[in-house]
Amino acid sequence: MNDIRDSKEINSLEVKPHATSFINQTAPQRYEIVERENKRILICLEAPNIEVHVEAGLTVSSSAARKSHSHTIYLDGVVNSEPFLDLEKQIYNFDHHEGCLRPFTLSTCEQVLVMILKGLDLRGPDWSVFANDPDLDTILAIWLIFNHVRIQQKEFGALNRLCALVRLEGIIDSHGLEMEALSGFHPKTLLKTKQMINYLRAEEVDLKSKGIWTQNDFLEHTALILHKVDRIIYKADELTDFKDLKELSRIDLGNSRIAVAVETKLGVYDLEPYLTRLYGESLGLVILRKEQGTYTLRIMDPFMPGDLNAVYKILNFIDPAVRGRSEGNKWGGSSDIGGSPRGNGGTRLDPQEIANACKDAFHNPDFSVNVIRFIFSLIITSTIIGISIIISSNFLSNPWLGTVTRKIYIHSDLIFFISVIFFTVMSLNFLGRKRPWQFGLAAPVGKSWLILFPLVITMVIGIGIYFPYKGIKLVGNPETAYLFIVAIPLASELLFRSLIHGLFVNANNIQGFSSHWFISFPSVVAAILYSVYMVTILMYPASLQNGFQAIATIECLAAALVLGLLSGLVRERSQSVFPVILSHGLGISVLIGKLHLA
Repeated sequence: MNDIRDSKEINSLEVKPHATSFINQTAPQRYEIVERENKRILICLEAPNIEVHVEAGLTVSSSAARKSHSHTIYLDGVVNSEPFLDLEKQIYNFDHHEGCLRPFTLSTCEQVLVMILKGLDLRGPDWSVFANDPDLDTILAIWLIFNHVRIQQKEFGALNRLCALVRLEGIIDSHGLEMEALSGFHPKTLLKTKQMINYLRAEEVDLKSKGIWTQNDFLEHTALILHKVDRIIYKADELTDFKDLKELSRIDLGNSRIAVAVETKLGVYDLEPYLTRLYGESLGLVILRKEQGTYTLRIMDPFMPGDLNAVYKILNFIDPAVRGRSEGNKWGGSSDIGGSPRGNGGTRLDPQEIANACKDAFHNPDFSVNVIRFIFSLIITSTIIGISIIISSNFLSNPWLGTVTRKIYIHSDLIFFISVIFFTVMSLNFLGRKRPWQFGLAAPVGKSWLILFPLVITMVIGIGIYFPYKGIKLVGNPETAYLFIVAIPLASELLFRSLIHGLFVNANNIQGFSSHWFISFPSVVAAILYSVYMVTILMYPASLQNGFQAIATIECLAAALVLGLLSGLVRERSQSVFPVILSHGLGISVLIGKLHLA
């Protein structure tokens, strides 16, 4: 927003060369312009949870502003409303334009300073700050927000100078140059503060005098002036504790705790006090990258509900750099500090993937998330099966295909299973290309799964009693029977124990090859869908001919559910879908052999 002085002559405030002794020539560059979600934003390396948006012409209605996401700050004219504070949602509108009386209202930078000195804590959660015109009043407000920790902890000696700068800028911005006497400053203090303001406004005045202010890159301009404020406020030795630290990722762990991934050359122990100052008590876990592929994990909050062992388990499962699923080069360490694989260039995970793994380890999956995934898996299953039924139903009706069918004796049932295999493999190629082992597409490990192997074969044979009519037809043509021995296990296990099971793995705890025995949530979901699938393909055709058979349907459903759970145990203990496919195929072989002998 344009301030009152824009139409006034301020050349009388020209800074003489000898009047710049207040400038610190060695201040580090702490402000960066980055791109997030296809938007350029401004950040401060010492306040990485705060992102500033400066967009020309940005305006928000009063009602929309009050309904904004929590932890939002609007500055100087963005909102068409009077200043307001929503302390519950932590939405702030610092303004002195719309809906206020200027003689009674502090400028934007003064409002922000008052709130910070009263203890406004902007650490921890992500904050979004919005501005539409980077005049000095707005830029000073942004500087105060970025530097609120240093201001509250009085980590510099020029707090009086800062207050004087904010006060005089506020008076000039709100009431004009002729009201500067309201500051009550000593003439020398007033002159020096004017010189600082002129130093900070030099680029703004030049651009406006040339009529190209709106053509300026507002983010670049804001970053430049913020750095100039640093050079005015901080002495040479007051930013020596600044660490060259870059935030790479951040994620909410729940219970008001966060995990952050940062990049720096410092050791994790040297960095801890600095991180605590930046993030406050909300920092639960830090992911430190010292070089590409090398990370250190450190629990910052000793009262976290868990330790790093759960994190290692997930990371070792999802990291392509870990050799094998059982041993070798992997993530590891103690319960409160550890690191990435050391060989072959370290981990191949990016910071966001590591942060997501930390969330999965410390945060029980939200019920709604699992419901959404279940609905998604149900849609996938129904789509694959539905399309396969349509294809198999129309296969024999085609004259040419009918001729081929008679020659090689292919049943529509076989076409159904082949179609299921095809569309499942297509889905796995799309969803599991980066992490095939997540979907059990890996060599089996361990030996404990061998205990259940005979049980799975037995259950497959048991389910076979519900479709002897199909078995008799299969025996009539041995070549087709052999195809079924391969097609049925591949179709069933790739769809349920690979695709559906794999969709739930990352967000839920599952067994390892040597962990304690339990039935996981992914196994239960896959078993339920599998049992419905079995009843549909085995009992539904008979029901059309002989009517619904309730008892047989319930028995088939129960048997398929037990088979699905046992198969899920084998799939997780072996960390592979192939032992399940093998056991399923052996079971069908035995079943067909029994029918042939009968």
